[in-house]
Formats: sequence, C-alpha cells, structure tokens
Amino acid sequence: MKALITGGAGFLGLPLARALVKRGDSVALLDLAFPENRLADLGGKVERHVANVAIFSEVLEAFRRHRPDAVFHLAALLSAGAIASPTEAYHVNIDGFFHAIEGARLFDVSRFVFPSSIASFGPGTPDPTPNEQDQKPTTLYGVSKVFGERLGEYYQRTYGLEFRALRLPSVLGPGRGPGGMSAYSTFMIERPIQGEPYEVYCREDTRIPLLYVEDAVDGLVRVHDAPRAKVTRCSYNVQGFSPAAGEIAAEVRRRVPGAKIAFRPDPDRQKVLDSWPRRLEDTPAREDWGWRPSFDLAATVDGYLRGQRVRAGA
Repeated sequence: MKALITGGAGFLGLPLARALVKRGDSVALLDLAFPENRLADLGGKVERHVANVAIFSEVLEAFRRHRPDAVFHLAALLSAGAIASPTEAYHVNIDGFFHAIEGARLFDVSRFVFPSSIASFGPGTPDPTPNEQDQKPTTLYGVSKVFGERLGEYYQRTYGLEFRALRLPSVLGPGRGPGGMSAYSTFMIERPIQGEPYEVYCREDTRIPLLYVEDAVDGLVRVHDAPRAKVTRCSYNVQGFSPAAGEIAAEVRRRVPGAKIAFRPDPDRQKVLDSWPRRLEDTPAREDWGWRPSFDLAATVDGYLRGQRVRAGA
C-alpha cells in the first residue's frame, strides 16, 4: 500500500508513519515543515512533501506526485488554536479537509481515514455517549470535525470513496505539544517527570476520555484495514480510559516522588472541557473490526517514563 499522511510530521502523523513503514507500506508525509530531529529514525524510509493543505493546488500536486492508495488526513488546527485563530482554523480544518478528500476522489484513492473527535459532540450527552448520538458541538474545532464526517459520508455515498472516521478521545503521549484544550492531561504527566512543576487549568474532578498515542495509531490502522463487509458505518467512537484530573495527579505522584502538581481552574477552558463527553460507547468498533485499547492510566504513565529515559539516553 502507498499511504499519504497529511499532518505527517505531527504528534500522531509520525508514529502512524512508523507503524506503516514497519509493516512494509510505502509512506509519503505531507506537512508544512519536517524537523530533522523528529524524523531521524525514519531516514530515507518515507517521502516528504512540503505543502499547505489550505492551498488546493499544493494538495493536488502531492496526489499527482505520490499517487497514494490510501489517505490518512490528520492535518488540523486543534481546539485552543482554533479559538485563537478562527480564520486559520477554517482554512486548515475545513478547506483543508475538502482539498484532501477531493484530491482523493480525483486521483482514485481507495480509502480515506479521518480522525474525528469527542469535540464533535456537544454538552449534555449521555454517559457513555452512544456512537449514533446527535452531534451539536460548541467549538469551531468540533464543528470542523462534524463537517468532515458529513462530507466524508457524502463522498462515499456519491463517489464510492471508502471513508472511515474514528472519533478519538484526547490523544496523549510523550512529545505532544500545546494547542488542544485537553493538553493538561499530557503536561501534568510530562512536566513532573522532567522535574518541573505544573499548574492544571481545570478542576480535579474534570473527567474526559483519553487515549494513549500507540492505541490511537493502532485504531487508525485497524479501521483502514477492516474489510468493507465488516464496516457497518462511516464513523466510530473509540474509548480508551476516562480518569479524573485528580486521579492522573495521584498516579503521577505515586510514580514520581516530589511531583509538583497544583490546580487552578480557568473558567473559559473549563467550560469547553465540561461540554465534552466523559466516556464514549464504542461497541460498534469492538464488534465490527476488533477495537481493543491496550493502555490504561498506569500504562500511560509508564509510556511517558520510557519516553523520558529514551530522550535522556538511559
């Protein structure tokens, strides 16, 4: 398989590329830039294509040059970034999605995989939130994810492009950057491991679904690989684990002696977090294509500790 990953130099794009290369797939990465320190292990194993998903001609040139069989469209501005720059978020998240899926249609791509989000749901959803729950997001980021899901369904229905979306919880793991409203879940683990204090901007009882990056990559690969006969819908919830912020802090303090974690809720960010589901009901993904996450909270903290040892050369 030849795969094109938009946002390929990002937090989720690089581990996805590594997973596909490891199993023998040919991979092209599309992004605005490619920091050498992050791609050192991939070396000449992937093709790099500098392009902006918001510019249609640049996206079409990537399809013309690489002729992918599958597209993993990961390029997006996250929730906090979308709030800070709605114009950029519109061009990247909405125009960018259209450019990628229209390019896939024009160049006869077989499958198009898209990470949707818990942010596609609005406040007041049942706990756990069903797969077919009405989506009424209250953020531009969430709106862009619903747009992608609906347009993807249209392209599958109208043009026969196989479209598959995962509604991911907040994805966390070593090296995740800021920009998402849920970034506290990463930094309250990573900063204490690095010997730094961290002030959490939500309440201790804040509970949202989380998913370790290795599980997220596994889900994207599994839903892509699922035989068409097994896929009963275009969009699937996937649930990882749903700890309260205070439970994350307790696990970190248990594993990192002297960890300094304090809570100072920010009302605006708390409002957004409170609008998200606490858990996702993922029975369809489990039954249709065998979704099974491997990481709980303790295993996730272990993953951060391993990552820190690798960076330190231990």
